[in-house]
Amino acid sequence: MVASVDPFEIAVKHYQSGNLVESCRRLSELVKTDPRHGEAWHLLGVIEFAKGNPADAVKYFDRAVRLDDQSPKYLTNLGSAWTAVGETNEAAECFERAIAVSPRHVEARTYLGIIRLQQGRLDEAQGCLEVALVTNPKAPQARLNLGNVFFEKHDLAKAVEQYEHALLADPDCVEALLQLGKVCFEQERFEEAVKRFRHAATLRPRVAEIQFRLASALQKTEEHAKAVESFKRALAFQAKSYDGWMGLGESSLQLNNWEDAVSAFRNAIAVQPKSVDAQQKLSISSLKLADSSMAK
Repeated sequence: MVASVDPFEIAVKHYQSGNLVESCRRLSELVKTDPRHGEAWHLLGVIEFAKGNPADAVKYFDRAVRLDDQSPKYLTNLGSAWTAVGETNEAAECFERAIAVSPRHVEARTYLGIIRLQQGRLDEAQGCLEVALVTNPKAPQARLNLGNVFFEKHDLAKAVEQYEHALLADPDCVEALLQLGKVCFEQERFEEAVKRFRHAATLRPRVAEIQFRLASALQKTEEHAKAVESFKRALAFQAKSYDGWMGLGESSLQLNNWEDAVSAFRNAIAVQPKSVDAQQKLSISSLKLADSSMAK
């Protein structure tokens, strides 16, 4: 006698092998014949979320929750999908329901803590994240965001401690590297800031904010040639950054690259036409360019 094959298990195998289209097709067929299959609805939500369709993921996760409203997994993933579509109140409710069912659920507490942080409810955020870390002391997202709570509270020593813990758990956590770089910059530890921003830039070279911050730190260590390179990389992705053009112009001035300085300050003025600072620096660099041309 041939054993029957579980259609859900087949769909899971397709999902695990990366064949999302086939997995989705089989799951869709399954929920038509068995609309009370919560795991099938849930996996459909996971797939849509992975494909960048959080609104569709909400619909599928919601179907799963309606079938089992005591599943912290379903509730947490529904909350994550609500977060992705910008509905933080609905998301927070889902995370709270997940915590009510499973008080030590790390992800639900972490995500609720992140929402409370975004809402400026710092004490509540801290409480959520600290409980998450009691359950899993190495949870990098909980560490990172607890660091962000302390950063917002201006307790930089505790923020640094949490960011470093996050990096112990995940040495390539870009967000922790970026935040640690910000703290070092604020503390005027510019060489350490360069180190952190450079590591982050290596991992995500196309993120303008990281390149801008690296360039600013390089200016502080008077590495203007490298700062120019970072400003140019950043401006390739965010060409309307007034501060970026100003920084490029200022480092170009330091390197006596008058022509590049003139070009940068003109671009800064194009972004902010009423900027007195940019107008003055354009005048200075234009005079320097004229003098150098006459000297030739």
